[in-house]
Amino acid sequence: MVSGITTPTSSEEFQLAQAGLGKRHLTMSRDMNHEELFGLLQSEYPKMQGLTGGWLLYKATGGQGKRKLTLVPPDSEGYTGTLIRSMTGNGKNLLYIVPLQQEFDLTPLPPDAVEFKNMPKAQCQTCKVSLPLHILALHVQELSYLTCGESVDDVLDAICQRVDVEKQFSILISRTNILERPSAVATPKKNSPTAMLKVSFFGEAGIDTGALLLKRISHRTTTPKSPRYSLTDFDSGLFRTVGEILVVSLAQGGPAPTFFSQWAYSYLCNGQINPTQLDKNTVADSQLRLLIDQQSLQGLTDEILNCGFTGAISVQNKEPIVRAITLHAVLRLQPMLEQLKEGLQLYGLHLLIKQYPEICQPLSSLGRCESEYKRIFSFTCIEKGTSKHQVELDLVNFIQDLLYESEDGPRSITPARFLQWITGQGHVPLLPSEKKDFAVVVKFNHNCEADFGNHSICYPVVSSCAKTIVLPVKHMKSYSQFRMVLLEAFHLGQEFNNV
Repeated sequence: MVSGITTPTSSEEFQLAQAGLGKRHLTMSRDMNHEELFGLLQSEYPKMQGLTGGWLLYKATGGQGKRKLTLVPPDSEGYTGTLIRSMTGNGKNLLYIVPLQQEFDLTPLPPDAVEFKNMPKAQCQTCKVSLPLHILALHVQELSYLTCGESVDDVLDAICQRVDVEKQFSILISRTNILERPSAVATPKKNSPTAMLKVSFFGEAGIDTGALLLKRISHRTTTPKSPRYSLTDFDSGLFRTVGEILVVSLAQGGPAPTFFSQWAYSYLCNGQINPTQLDKNTVADSQLRLLIDQQSLQGLTDEILNCGFTGAISVQNKEPIVRAITLHAVLRLQPMLEQLKEGLQLYGLHLLIKQYPEICQPLSSLGRCESEYKRIFSFTCIEKGTSKHQVELDLVNFIQDLLYESEDGPRSITPARFLQWITGQGHVPLLPSEKKDFAVVVKFNHNCEADFGNHSICYPVVSSCAKTIVLPVKHMKSYSQFRMVLLEAFHLGQEFNNV
């Protein structure tokens, strides 16, 4: 299979093979019709099952190396067994499948994919896992990205280098229903998730370059989380999509998925659940939480038995009953986490997590970025020793006080939301190349009358493109005034409307 009009190079053939789109030797009868041929191709290439934009067959011209492909025109009844046998010289020549309106997803498949069931395998000497030979080559390459003892920045650099910057896919969505429309960030039909992500919001001029859904989740999260139990979402493959979202977010500058519970992260690393990491606080399901918190067990027999408890249901057995409910709540999430791991294979991140769990741990830990907020502010102050300089220092302290006292409520101004307001993104960039030059510039306007004439109130001016906020000093002389004016500006000026 190819996605262009020339024969693939050896490296491109290797990439196609890793994506399950490599060469195949197929047997077909002369009386096979077009529909039967398409069904045969779909069974050999499962990724063709989502191909709705049509396809054609091509053959290579004579010669060596990279050659031009010429169209094999279908008959009036489409491609048939007779036509295929004729064009291949009874199986001696190679034909190429070229999509008309889409591009094939070239994301490498997991080692246990059905496409590789008949391929020879060998064992990785590091991980002791048997893999198809061409997948083993990719696996060894991924392991070579890092050497033990290096930093999380090396992990980020490794996956960042695998982003296809020559391509992009765009998403248009409303800010008000990001979480309610997870299908909006599912793998695009025309581009692989390895391409650059561009996000636009209805009614706004700004364009985002990160994982929009993850930003909303991370802003709402202050406690460790586990996947939601949903067989409907599992059947739709949405947990795989979530995994891809996490990787795309990390590879394109953040934010990091700093909301995984310890047991969930450990499972992603080694595929095992550590019972010592589980207690009743691990249970995230609201119904099971209510069951645990019940003081009386009367009328709860069916619910408790459904959680796998086999002892006598009595108050004396409350502790083992709670333990059974906890294990039930966690163990039933394994299929969701397995599907999430499939998504994490994008850019080879899951291999790095398995190989270097301690190095990758900060990317999943709550609070990792909180210390980053302290180091990003750059203050443009007047020369020391002046009265205005002291006023500016007071405002600097006011900013710090406001961010430290904030709580994560729907109307609060957390550090992440404050940063989102000023810069357009609610996180400090993760990638070293972006983080080293990232700063929020705070300026001070001591003469707002020159701009607005006589007035009773004016508000800070934010420039997201320049990452700058200008504070009107006259209206912020005390902390109470500062807080009132800044909060009003924050809540009334959220959308990105000016360029």
